[in-house]
Amino acid sequence: MQNPFARLIAIAQLGCPFTAADGQAFFRLPVPSSGGYYILPIRSRAFRDWFYHEFYSRHDSLPTSREFHAILNHLEAEANQYDECNRRLAVWRRVGCRGPGYNPSGILLDLANPACQFVEISAAGWKTTAGPGVLLQTSRSTVSLPAPAPGPWPLAPGPLDTLRSCLNLPTRAAWLRCLAWLLSAFRPFGPFPFLILQGPPGSGKTFAARILRCLIDPSTAPLTPIPSSVRDLLTLARHNWVLAFDHISTLSPQLADALCRLSSGLGATLRETSSPAPEPLLQYYKRPVLLTVTDRWSCPASLAERALIVTLPPLPPASRRAEAVLLAAFDQAWASILGALCTAVSTALSRMPQLNMPTGRSANALAWAMAASPALSTGEGNVCTEEEMERAFAPPPPPHPMVEAVRALLEQRHNWTGSATELLELLQPALFCQATGSKSPSGLSQQLKKSMLTLADSGIELKFRRLHGGDRIIDLREDPGDGTFPQNVPVASPVFEPPPQPTETEELKTS
Repeated sequence: MQNPFARLIAIAQLGCPFTAADGQAFFRLPVPSSGGYYILPIRSRAFRDWFYHEFYSRHDSLPTSREFHAILNHLEAEANQYDECNRRLAVWRRVGCRGPGYNPSGILLDLANPACQFVEISAAGWKTTAGPGVLLQTSRSTVSLPAPAPGPWPLAPGPLDTLRSCLNLPTRAAWLRCLAWLLSAFRPFGPFPFLILQGPPGSGKTFAARILRCLIDPSTAPLTPIPSSVRDLLTLARHNWVLAFDHISTLSPQLADALCRLSSGLGATLRETSSPAPEPLLQYYKRPVLLTVTDRWSCPASLAERALIVTLPPLPPASRRAEAVLLAAFDQAWASILGALCTAVSTALSRMPQLNMPTGRSANALAWAMAASPALSTGEGNVCTEEEMERAFAPPPPPHPMVEAVRALLEQRHNWTGSATELLELLQPALFCQATGSKSPSGLSQQLKKSMLTLADSGIELKFRRLHGGDRIIDLREDPGDGTFPQNVPVASPVFEPPPQPTETEELKTS
């Protein structure tokens, strides 16, 4: 009589069990069509679904609960045997590396497609490939990345220019901070700076966050509300590489502390579902984090020390474009933008050993961005320098009282025209004069003229003119700078939405 477990063992032999660096047991299942591998935690719904499907397709029945748990115990025992080739292997989520984390010889970016392909980036360049030596784990919320398109790109504007034109960024320094955060997300071991996008309603910060997150780690839910507890935060970190939280007004001290630790390394315990072992898994997370915040946000000092802050200016109604147009343009350029970022990462890998390491806040991310800077060129040939990137990392200066007063006025209306006397009355004279030293309309005019460049840098256009009768008039209006979207953006087909993904069971059918 046949051993009742022989049928189970035959299915288990389709793959190979192994343990990750934290001791968790995994199952490596080959994809014959590409040479890649699915990586499934043995104690997971994905493995159960695959096993039940495979068993039913062969025997037209399902294993009993006792039989299935027996095969789980057997595979875990096999994974923990003293075979060094299958013990304590590095399992990555979305981004991995070859060599030591502080000085990797290569960076790996998981495309998370049915062929289990990934991008391997080295100092010599990058390529899209698949193979047995890389263990990349996905979750049900993971969305595939397009295969990056190689350069050079002969037509202007280049792919990075297209990305910038989709974002309402006020200055080149703000653009470089976004690029630096994107590049830091390619480093599997961090530490990672936060990217904080702030601005008034309608400034496009939520749209920008969605685009930046999807460039590297697209998900079925690109943006989520801030979790209500540290436990929920760790759950998100367990299943995502990039964490992006939208419309934050306040943070509890516990969540602020957990986010700070998550950027540089946070340990957590995990109990595997249905596991008979009482010993929990000890796991360690580092994650790139992106936040969009409201005007009620007050940044904790611990976050500000680790943050790259970008303030988006208001978008006048005439400058706004339909989201479908912006998403279609991004969707068309997505593969090329990803290729340009991979080229920048390759440049960083080749230049890091010779770089004079900077000091100060976010020194690791700054060094990485400085090393990649020669590859961050635009369609006009404007190459980023190390010094320019270093200036972009400098903390923002304290708010200028004139800018703050005028911005508060323009929040109620997009433009204002009147005399210096009328403006002085509107700007709350007691508080305003104490801050700027202006106590008369003529003094206010002088202060405005001295602050003209500062106002322009903050997205506020200032003009002085004289009427026919001799009266002097001041014009103030919001100026979005170079953050508006160009009129001649090529429109590609469908609106960018994460494509429907097959379930893990359906993907395994292809193998």
